[in-house]
Amino acid sequence: MKKLFNIFAAVLLIAAGLCSCVDEEGAGVPAPKSMFVEAEEYDVNVTTDEVQTLVLRWIDVENATYQVTFSNAENDIVETLSNSTKTGDLHVISMDIPYSQLAAYVEKAGLNGIVGCDFFINITGKPIDASQPTALDADGSTVQATVHYVE
Repeated sequence: MKKLFNIFAAVLLIAAGLCSCVDEEGAGVPAPKSMFVEAEEYDVNVTTDEVQTLVLRWIDVENATYQVTFSNAENDIVETLSNSTKTGDLHVISMDIPYSQLAAYVEKAGLNGIVGCDFFINITGKPIDASQPTALDADGSTVQATVHYVE
């Protein structure tokens, strides 16, 4: 009888423990994807690199439109990119940015005289449908990568 009581008590404790694991949304409901960039820093040497394209990759949160811009810490010159994007496996978006486009921004922003200048690539995701769950802010979330540019 004591053995039966111990088994019954153990089953009740295990059941209570398992019930506490289920939240209000139900078990197995995934959290919305967060947007992040594959690499936070890129070293670009336009004179010696064999590859002449920077490939920017970030996670697609699926309920967003994206805007990619260049900016820098020296001045307020911002350039919005209109390069085409490609969707890859596992909801990754990529954008090819030719080194000539990087060099044009460095010149436009007046950074070409600065040895080892840095500038930023900003990816801003804005939710399309506010009724869908998202990890983005209502007015958009931005992730940033730094480009260490060497001429």
